Amino acid sequence: MDALFLKASASLQRLDEACAEEEARGMDWASYLGLYTQALLDITFYEETHLVDEEFPGDDSLQKVRDLLQMLSEPEGLARGNHQQDLALDAEVQECLHWRRGALLYMYCHTVGERERWALRDPGTFHQCLQDGVCYLLKMLHTRSPVKLDDKVSYRDISTASLLEKGVFSDIHLLALMYCGEMCYWVLRYCRDMETASHHTSDPNPGLHFKDIGEKVLDTYVGVCEGPLCGQGWSTDNAKKILQHLKEDKV
Repeated sequence: MDALFLKASASLQRLDEACAEEEARGMDWASYLGLYTQALLDITFYEETHLVDEEFPGDDSLQKVRDLLQMLSEPEGLARGNHQQDLALDAEVQECLHWRRGALLYMYCHTVGERERWALRDPGTFHQCLQDGVCYLLKMLHTRSPVKLDDKVSYRDISTASLLEKGVFSDIHLLALMYCGEMCYWVLRYCRDMETASHHTSDPNPGLHFKDIGEKVLDTYVGVCEGPLCGQGWSTDNAKKILQHLKEDKV
């Protein structure tokens, strides 16, 4: 934790120094946004790690999660709201922001679910957290398009080419597939009443079909782990178990 705190402090120091330098010669908004986003990622990572390590203690842990989600949404708001320059976050930065929010909600839901033995005290809030988490992870997975392979593009490493074709650009993308699949399963397994009710009201995420999404991401996960990444230490046991439940509609 000390190393994380020092890294966050160093990011703030760099941001402060950059702002002081830019005041004299005119603010470069793109550079400022990049430094601000990096500082924000480092600071929130310190807070997130503390929450996860402590297993989201106290009744205010959900509010802390919400505060972190709000903070991690600020760079996107700044980029959209600046009318003086055409600002856009780099794809990798966008992926990181989506991933961090989705992974935080995954860890929160997993921890709370296990602690309450999945006899949820507040299924409505839990359902919303799962919905939001799936949305963030899908955004992360769709930030970059899969690489289309053809005769004009050649790769020496066939395994790498196969991963890029499936949109798996890193280990984090693979984790996102698994986390997303698990959260879809949790929605259908433990929040079925809430999910049914959402289809008869003004559902904020009407395009989410958790069974279809869960099957798709977990099929991709299993295919990658047993294909190009076979023997690399990625387990598919839980993914296959969830897939069986989803495809046989046993949730």
